[in-house]
Amino acid sequence: MKKIISTLLAVMLLLGTVPAMAAKKAKGNTYSMPAEGTVLQNIEDRNITLPSDLSDNPVISGESTVTGLPLAEGALYLPMLAQISNPVDKETNIAGTGYRAPWGGQYADIMYEGILTRKGETRVTFLFSDSLADNQPLSTGPIRSARIGHVLLREEWQGGLIFAGGPNKEDNNIKKMLKDFGATSAGVVFNLLDGKYTEYKQRVSGLAGPNNVDVNVAGIRTLIPSGTVATPHPFLFADSSPYVDGYELAYSINLDWGHKHYISHLRYDENENIYLRYTGDYPYISIAACDDRSDENATQMSFSNVIIQRIDYEYVNGNSIMPDMQSVGKGNADIFIAGRYIPGYWVREDVSSPTIFFDDQGNQLELTRGKTYIAHFPPESLLTYQAN
Repeated sequence: MKKIISTLLAVMLLLGTVPAMAAKKAKGNTYSMPAEGTVLQNIEDRNITLPSDLSDNPVISGESTVTGLPLAEGALYLPMLAQISNPVDKETNIAGTGYRAPWGGQYADIMYEGILTRKGETRVTFLFSDSLADNQPLSTGPIRSARIGHVLLREEWQGGLIFAGGPNKEDNNIKKMLKDFGATSAGVVFNLLDGKYTEYKQRVSGLAGPNNVDVNVAGIRTLIPSGTVATPHPFLFADSSPYVDGYELAYSINLDWGHKHYISHLRYDENENIYLRYTGDYPYISIAACDDRSDENATQMSFSNVIIQRIDYEYVNGNSIMPDMQSVGKGNADIFIAGRYIPGYWVREDVSSPTIFFDDQGNQLELTRGKTYIAHFPPESLLTYQAN
């Protein structure tokens, strides 16, 4: 995976923080998922020829820049990112299921998943944008701590970041990074362990800590100073996917991060033109709210677009629970849209730039309108797909 080192290093030096310099490469993991179907693992850099002009797509009035779906004209663009726990449930023995299912995720426009520990445990980020125009979500969780990659994700979106603590060592200090980037002074950082925001947060009775923090995302967003600007970087959308003829069928997508309890799958529903997410054999469910865990109001999370963004990870001072995600640069992206596989690419020029995805022809990726799942997936991690 190639990194645009000069730009990132210049920014980090300017801010007085270079966490990657103290990091070590990850060790190999053991992958327990059967390598069946088409296997995508340790693929050489595709080096797809890309356009020289990476300027933003135009904002289309009445259309969401994140999902491509209709949105009220004049709606405030100020996305919110929430760090979501993804622990293993004792009954199912699978991450993010049963008693450990998240809530409020049904409102997320993008679900990010990335490495939390070297052995392949993951953490989730929900990005909310469209639903905020309807004052939702009012209950989201369980909120957990942030890592370096999550700070960089906030810089990409320029929105609010909700989390509950994080590392505070000299070369891995989340609070300092956010301050140095200017996010703290901008009033867009919400650490729920700070003793503030009592009107918008709570510990959920009946859930064991620390995986029991609930937050009113729409409410806490009102604390961001008026006049705060987040510049939209619209995705490109198509009403009918161009990735049909000449592209392989991919109705089943399987991800092994290196930990047997975190293996996940996405199954294509041809009638709805969406991918339904599973962890192990269990549907990945979002509970309606922290005080409504009823099955009838729960929602299996589904996505119109699935992007497996291949990203290297390093570990600060060799600490296996302190990942440093190398999300500025470029590399391969394995993309699944409308039941087809697209061998694509991604580029992010600097810390404050958006990640731009490209198809196999070097054209900017045309997404299907709707929600998107993005996995920040190591090149060595095991990804397979099948036509059925």
